[in-house]
Amino acid sequence: MVKKPNNIQFIASLPPITSAISVSGMSEGARIKLDIPQSELYAIIQLQLLCGQAFKVTIEPIESKKNGR
Repeated sequence: MVKKPNNIQFIASLPPITSAISVSGMSEGARIKLDIPQSELYAIIQLQLLCGQAFKVTIEPIESKKNGR
């Protein structure tokens, strides 16, 4: 049996594409796409274990050399 993680943290960004956030036209919610660097592979694998399960998402902006913030 695979143990599901308690908390998963990783660095990600919204990709610079128009479909990064897609809102359903049928009031069914939305879909978000993320760019996640290879260095966060372990967290990505942990996230896959939650497939089909609801979970809470918290966004915390960070300073990044890439976006200059």
